[in-house]
Amino acid sequence: MIKFSFIVLTWNSCQFLEKCFRSIINSCDEERLSYEIIVIDNGSVDGSVGIMNTFLNEFPDTFFVEFLQNNKGTTISRNIGLKKARGQVVCVIDSDTELRNGSLESIYNYLMNHSNTGLIAPKLVMRDGSIQNSVKKFPTFFDKLIKVPRAVLGLNTPNNDFYKNFPFTSIREVDSAISACWFFRREILESVGYLDENIFYSPEDLDFCLRLFKKGLVLLYWPEYIVFHDTQHISHKKPFSKVSRSHFLGLLYYFRKHGGWFSNRHLH
Repeated sequence: MIKFSFIVLTWNSCQFLEKCFRSIINSCDEERLSYEIIVIDNGSVDGSVGIMNTFLNEFPDTFFVEFLQNNKGTTISRNIGLKKARGQVVCVIDSDTELRNGSLESIYNYLMNHSNTGLIAPKLVMRDGSIQNSVKKFPTFFDKLIKVPRAVLGLNTPNNDFYKNFPFTSIREVDSAISACWFFRREILESVGYLDENIFYSPEDLDFCLRLFKKGLVLLYWPEYIVFHDTQHISHKKPFSKVSRSHFLGLLYYFRKHGGWFSNRHLH
């Protein structure tokens, strides 16, 4: 029986891979947890392939890689990994993260004993030591629209989808969490479904969290487990980049699919 399946998505991220993989292996070994690491590589052309081949040779029974020819985005690639997963609990995790402190066993036990909990999101700590604002309320399209002047012009427009009292110091329910690190029971995919492949890059995480909510499942922010996230905020730094345009198109798709253009009444 495998307790954890770690699904790691990579794309030209060789500077992060060694630390990410080692943190997973060391954390599971320390707690004596059975695990597998499933890496989906989106056609990397840097040194990533060499690093992954090293781990394939070192850990042939627990480390697996699916090499794609080109960048398929986040949803198609992660779904490939999710469909290969054999663990009771799945951890979807970005390659620019490292597992740091806390008990994986506690997360596992909680998920297995609380069938109404759909997903657990740990505390994400960034390079400067600050806590990443990684959990948000379900937004309206208007909430997203008023952020445009902040991204383009640097104006101090409000973030209405942020929780005002974040960071939280204790476990609590939240609406959504970014997919840099998620823990959930593999079995929920049977009812909630896989990531929506109509979305290339984002907001596939928001879509998945809302579908959890609509199934009556709870999402918990879990500050007792700490994950380092060396996030780049690509879409924030380059508001007119291809990634940012893809994100905006993904948002339009999300609101066409779920509603909530100007209010959240559709959630009630």
